[in-house]
Parts: sequence; C-alpha cells; structure tokens
Amino acid sequence: MAPHYAIDKTLTVNNLRFHYRDWGGHGWPLLLLHGLAGTSHIWDLVAPLLVEDAKVIALDIRGHGQSDKPENGYDFKGIAGDVIGAADSLQIERPVIVGHRWGAMLGLWIAANKPGFLGGLVMVDGGLVDMSKQMSWEETLKRLSPPKFDGMEVEEFRARIIERTPQGLLTPAVEAALLSNFEIDADNRIHPRLPPAYHEQILRSMWEQHVTEQFAKVDCPTLILPVRWKGKDDPARLALKEQGAAQAEDLIADVEVTWLEDTVHEVPIQRPHLLAEHIQRFLRERL
Repeated sequence: MAPHYAIDKTLTVNNLRFHYRDWGGHGWPLLLLHGLAGTSHIWDLVAPLLVEDAKVIALDIRGHGQSDKPENGYDFKGIAGDVIGAADSLQIERPVIVGHRWGAMLGLWIAANKPGFLGGLVMVDGGLVDMSKQMSWEETLKRLSPPKFDGMEVEEFRARIIERTPQGLLTPAVEAALLSNFEIDADNRIHPRLPPAYHEQILRSMWEQHVTEQFAKVDCPTLILPVRWKGKDDPARLALKEQGAAQAEDLIADVEVTWLEDTVHEVPIQRPHLLAEHIQRFLRERL
C-alpha cells in the first residue's frame, strides 16, 4: 500500500475558521475527533492505515489546535454544532465518528441527540462514566486542569515526555503529535494552544454531562473500545469504567464492546495498528 499523507485544510462554520487534516481515501466517511487539549495530530499514526476502507478527516475542535478560539460555545451543544456544520460544509452524509476520550463523549452526544445523522460511532476510551459520580467539581478541577507547561523550554518538555513514556513508544511521529498541542515561540518555549479558561469551560460541560442517559438514544451501530491495564489502573476508576461499559452494552441497540488490554489512555499513539484493525473490521462487518 502506498503511503498516504494528510493535506492541511480549513473551512468556515458558525463564522469560525476550523483547521482539519484530510488523508483522502475510499469508502465510508470517517470524522476523527481528538480529546480535551489535543489536536487532530493525535490521529497521524492511525489515519493512514484506514484509507483503503474510508475517507479520513480529522478536525481541530473549537479552541484547539489551529482552529479559532472564541470566548464561548464550549458546551456539548455548541461544539456538536461545529462538528455537524463541518460535515455539512464538506458534504459528508452519515459520517462515522471516531472519538478519543472527550471526542468519544462528543460523538456519543451527537449520536444520541441528532438521530439519523451518523452512520456509525466508535468510542475510544471515553464516554462511559458520568464524571460527577467519580468526583466532585472541585476535585475534577484540581485533578484534570492542564499541567503547568506554559513557558517551559521544549527540551525540558521533551525530557518529561521521555521520563513518562513507556519504553519504545516515543518515536519522532509520537513526539510531533504531542508537541502539536503547543505553540512554540521564538525562545523555544511552549504555550498550550487551548487557553486555560476554555479548558475549564469544557471540563465543566464534561462533569455535568450524564453519558449513561445518552446510551438508549443512540440509533447507529456503535463500537466501544475502552482500555485497561490490570495491575496499573486505579481499581475504583476501572470498576466505574467496566460498569459503564456494561450499561452501554445493555442499553445501546446495536453495540459491540471490545476491551483493549494492557493499553494506556493514548491508544492512537501507543497502538495505532491495533486501533486501525478494530475500526476497519467495524466498517467492513457492521456497516
């Protein structure tokens, strides 16, 4: 298979400019959504593996990456409107959303609240647990606010990545995907692309969202790919995730739940081939 490279493009929706990456391809239209504080580059290792089965696009969501950063509109309804508007602008009918973390929650919200819009949904380690059941808002804000990277030198950030990354995972492509979350100034210092105030707005919308109430309203084929690493995961949080997966399996009409074992949260960069295989099988067998 010849290598496929993304073309960086822009479109305008709701008077905002959005950046997206387009790999081309053949088959089902796939719309890839990143997690909170991420960018479309999280999909750089997965997307080229999917082009034989799908037309692949990854969007920088409002406030993220190279897309515009307005002061408001960071609730699920507002951001879902951006995603739906982007699909309409690109003349994509019945896309399959593949969402990672917060992107999975967003895909779930669209599937539940816009019947008939999606051709399918793939939820990658997200959208299974009501955050308010895990922790209070104050604890959520404390634990999930962004790390204090603003102004850090690139080399120091790189050293931290190396220290915290499983051996063998940090390749130049992975490093580029992680660095894409930041702007780098003339002094070689990094600055988060998602402003902290907007990060907090999104966190609040996530904390208030009752994902389990959305399950029964999903009307499209759904693949759920949660991760776990027994012995390394927090037992209480893993138990809630397993409970949420069981609820989704009971309540979503057309659903498959496949656990990715011995896998970390950043699946698209740790195990891109495994993730691509599951997505390809879903497209071929379930749609």
